[in-house]
Amino acid sequence: METKKQILLIAPLMALTEEFTEKLSHAFTVLTAASEEEGYRILVKHPTEIAAVLLDLDFARESNYEFVKKVSLDKLFTAIPVIALSPHLPSEEDMECLKHGFSELLTPPNYWELLEKRINNAIRAKDSLTFSEIVKMLQQLPSNIFWKDAEGRYVFMTHQWRHIRHEDPNWTLRGKTDMEIRKDKHNAKIAMEADKKILSTGQGTDYIIEENYDGLQEFLQLIKRPTYDENGNINGVIALINDVTKQRLLELELEKRSKTDPLTGLLNKGATEELIRMMLANYYKEGNMCALLMIDVDKFKEVNDTLGHAKGDRVLTAIGHIIRDSFKGMDVAGRIGGDEFMVFLRDIEKPENALLLAERIEKQTAKLILHPEIGAYISLSIGISVFPDQGKTFEELYAAADKALYYVKKHGRASWKLFSDELPGAKS
Repeated sequence: METKKQILLIAPLMALTEEFTEKLSHAFTVLTAASEEEGYRILVKHPTEIAAVLLDLDFARESNYEFVKKVSLDKLFTAIPVIALSPHLPSEEDMECLKHGFSELLTPPNYWELLEKRINNAIRAKDSLTFSEIVKMLQQLPSNIFWKDAEGRYVFMTHQWRHIRHEDPNWTLRGKTDMEIRKDKHNAKIAMEADKKILSTGQGTDYIIEENYDGLQEFLQLIKRPTYDENGNINGVIALINDVTKQRLLELELEKRSKTDPLTGLLNKGATEELIRMMLANYYKEGNMCALLMIDVDKFKEVNDTLGHAKGDRVLTAIGHIIRDSFKGMDVAGRIGGDEFMVFLRDIEKPENALLLAERIEKQTAKLILHPEIGAYISLSIGISVFPDQGKTFEELYAAADKALYYVKKHGRASWKLFSDELPGAKS
């Protein structure tokens, strides 16, 4: 059921006032006051509920338009039109009241529908002026603010947005949807889906989008809330757009640092193990095959003791580069200890693929000549386990690869080995 607008009638109690109130009650909820003082108290008590004030013109003259002055000076009442009422046809003197702040001058006619329409027109005119003023104020803010109607069509946007597609200087976004105006159709679809959910549930949402159009990376935060009409029905979505590129890039950098080994640029131990566990839990089923490689730098303590930690760090950095360059982007590689590395190979066709890759990185490492004195020191021992043959969990694959690694280190180092049940201690 539609809620009637409330209007405040300030006029002396008389038969005409009673008739006037009765007629208007068909279209409005009428609050009455017998004096300007009483009317002002009512207005102060219900500033957001009263749509218009109808004030007896004789009252206004007697107070030297004091009520109108007070209302016009108070920003709280900016959206409320004050309409003058005269019991007779307006004279030239009566028309002067418009100069004192009245929005309209009415005389109760025989056509009540016309009176109702003129009151509503005065309300809408005031609303339009207020809306325009609000938009101008919002344009002073650095953030971009927009409003869409219940059909997802733009009503206004406070700032020009570079992600909107148009060439015509007379072009306007008013009445258009995101799919019509956005360059990035992926984010346009996200926006429309978010709006649809807000309009159906009444629940606001906050989210961040990434824009890479025109070669410029940007992160934009959108804060969206539903708007309501005077009857409490959702009539649109209002949103605030904040450029959070600097903050987001900093967050991503800090996140990267928290997961990255600073020396080699590979993932650190925690991030490596977490990512492998997640992949095993979510992606791999019967029929898939993947491999885990445990890698140790042979006799690394001797490198440090002989040439110092700075040269040792150069060795680890070089090995990190070799490992990173040897595998696909979807594989996982990390440094999990001082001289220990771990690699997870995704989607291999057969165990031999893991052996070939282990051979490649060991031979590449053997070529390292970071310093003439240490070339002979650098080699790798690598233990390998395969999913699902040697295990289906990270712990099972880790244990199997570790046993294969132990075997290599006990049998001369500088080699690689796939776990098998024939290895000493394999069944323990």
